[in-house]
Amino acid sequence: MKNNSAVRRPLVKLSLDEDKLRKVQEVIDPLMLTDDQIKRVMETLSREMKLGLSRDESMRRQTSLQMENTYVRELLNGTENGDFLALDLGGTNFRVLLCEMQNGVCKSLSRNYNVPVSKLHGPAVHVFDHLAASIHNFLSEEKKLHCRFPLGFTFSFPMIQEGLKKGILVTWTKSFACPDGKGEDAVQLLEEAIARRGDIHVDVVAVLNDTTGTLMAGSYLDKKCGIGLIMGTGCNAAYVEDVLNVDKWIGSHRGSDVVIDIEWGAFGDNGSLDFVKTEFDQVVDKNSNHVGSFTFEKLLAGHYIGDIARLVILRLVEDGVMFNGKISNELKTWKSFTAEHLSDVERDSDNDQANSWQAVRDLGLESEASKDDILILRYLCSALSIRAAQLVSSCCSVLLKHMKRSENVIAIDGSLYKYHPKLHDMITAWLKELVPSVESRLILAEDGSGRGAAFVAAVAVRLSNAAGDK
Repeated sequence: MKNNSAVRRPLVKLSLDEDKLRKVQEVIDPLMLTDDQIKRVMETLSREMKLGLSRDESMRRQTSLQMENTYVRELLNGTENGDFLALDLGGTNFRVLLCEMQNGVCKSLSRNYNVPVSKLHGPAVHVFDHLAASIHNFLSEEKKLHCRFPLGFTFSFPMIQEGLKKGILVTWTKSFACPDGKGEDAVQLLEEAIARRGDIHVDVVAVLNDTTGTLMAGSYLDKKCGIGLIMGTGCNAAYVEDVLNVDKWIGSHRGSDVVIDIEWGAFGDNGSLDFVKTEFDQVVDKNSNHVGSFTFEKLLAGHYIGDIARLVILRLVEDGVMFNGKISNELKTWKSFTAEHLSDVERDSDNDQANSWQAVRDLGLESEASKDDILILRYLCSALSIRAAQLVSSCCSVLLKHMKRSENVIAIDGSLYKYHPKLHDMITAWLKELVPSVESRLILAEDGSGRGAAFVAAVAVRLSNAAGDK
């Protein structure tokens, strides 16, 4: 790897006395990966991907990656025509969308709905009846009740995919606590709710998660897109794989490609990434809702990165390095420093540090803050941003090498990537260094969970029609 300090170490100059500088660097610098660690992350991911695609169950048990077969066999090719619905259920708030496709060009409209609190703890059938009622409401408002629509269903809960339109719910997450539904097919539950109504003409043709949808939304924007990446509150990736490499896919399957949902938020759950975890990462894990799970995600995702920064600040305050050793109640409070704070601090410069001062105010430490504290805060946020870029770039570089394309586009969605002022450039720089043989680009592909689901439905219908013509 070539030496490039711009992507390896913060550009913030720490004008501190020698003792304070040493203490700051001892605590913060281990957060960033060395070249050897980056190489090891890449080797580990590559090995675990192969294990995850193996037909041998004993080999699959050795990996932390699900390598889920999505059964999505093609991306958009620009010939899609027709009207397609999408149902995007990611939490208590959900959406119904209508996408009108004409020669691959999409016009869409959507409406927002919510699941009443009363239904979150009741039988799962009540949730799906509410979803069906909302589809009816949408079609009624749009005066489309007489029409028949194919529907793509984004179901952003852990599921085992057994077919393009079969997803077995593993567990409810977020605010949902239904006593049943686990082990059942989400598509069948939705279809049964639609059938109970008897007044809407909707055919569920695909179920997917937001990562697959982001890849599909990326292919709408750029036909060279082969990777979809979520970098928001969580982190995951999906990519186009050669079916010959999917050894565990037993049975007949048409086409040469299929989209694989890596589920790399859980990368390292088997201990394979312990070599990059710091004491702060371990504290975040121990205080999370899912201890020992989602290891990779907890190193960089928006839900966790703010607390990593807060814990580092707390350590430096306890060591007497920051804020005159004074600990505020806010500094001891989880979620008091967020990914939004970190992104805002990263916007500051030597000439304008307003965002850093605001973050300090939010931590209740303005009266104790000095110029040194602001410099250290900026250095810390830069270090965590670099680590996020290093980790994501390391993993994306594995995909770029594996796919063996001379050009490849990575479609990214998620609040951390979207609102961070430097991540795009840092990831781009790392990919150029790690995979110089591949011309890669990053594009923002918003609404993969919405329009992406409609796009998957459009491709499913196109392939079904083509098969019927033969």
